[in-house]
Amino acid sequence: MRVKYDVDTQLIFQIGDPIDHSTAAFLHNEMYDLANINAVCVPILVKKGTLPEFTEAVRRLNLNGFDITMPHKSDIIPLLDECDETSRLFNSVNHVKNENGKLIGIGLDGVGMGSAIAEKAGCLKGKKVLLLGAGSVAGPIGADLCQRGVSEVFVANRTVEKAKKTAETIGDYFGVKTGYGELTEEYLAGAASQADLVVQCTSLGMAGSAQQYRSLRFMERLHKDVLCADVLYPNTAFLDRAKALGLPVLNGLGMLLNQQIAMIEFRFGIKLPQKCLLQAEEALACAVTLRDLRDQRRGGMA
Repeated sequence: MRVKYDVDTQLIFQIGDPIDHSTAAFLHNEMYDLANINAVCVPILVKKGTLPEFTEAVRRLNLNGFDITMPHKSDIIPLLDECDETSRLFNSVNHVKNENGKLIGIGLDGVGMGSAIAEKAGCLKGKKVLLLGAGSVAGPIGADLCQRGVSEVFVANRTVEKAKKTAETIGDYFGVKTGYGELTEEYLAGAASQADLVVQCTSLGMAGSAQQYRSLRFMERLHKDVLCADVLYPNTAFLDRAKALGLPVLNGLGMLLNQQIAMIEFRFGIKLPQKCLLQAEEALACAVTLRDLRDQRRGGMA
């Protein structure tokens, strides 16, 4: 990656708390290079509760903007001058651009996963989708899938009230049929038998995680051509079970990479071709390797 630095270089921050494990800045910089954009993304720690001071600094220094990870995706919304309706509905923004002192935000998690699913599954018109989880990515993913033509959305979550809110918001805004229930074997089995697509939106089943699904037996109720997509990657218990059942699968890598194309278009008005995803995937692999080596060095110095 060639780093540019002159009076025209646009400075963009990747913010979060913590931020040291994030590989997003490395990936963003690779995308800027591919698009021949004179910009650099730098990861910085922004403590929860200090967003007002940070956004004021962005305005005063006339920075291009910033990209957001936890815990700021919701807290940023009241500080924005503009925000797209879907991101506001589901209270999740992960990219902000500064246009002459006006901060404009958008959430691209849904677009990233929706694009990846459409590439894998083709036309989604009339499909029924089961969302596992009702956190910050589930609503935006459901919204994007509705815009791609799905006709019914089931939401299952450990907290039924959150599932209800997500389902009702999707139904009210997009006019599709919805259902919701607890993340139990009984509800999941019923929803799975009707689903054409399942999207796993929780942290359950992630490699190394102590939190797992109580049971994945509901997946036996899925039809043989149902795509099982997960926001996590490379592998989870959910994806492993889907593979064992002979079901088509999609991990969260496609969601992350497709977001990069959407991010470049949002921030700079440049639409990159899909073939750039190959370079983005290579860049992500490099970023993860460098992060792991850094962690090993830190461990050796401890």
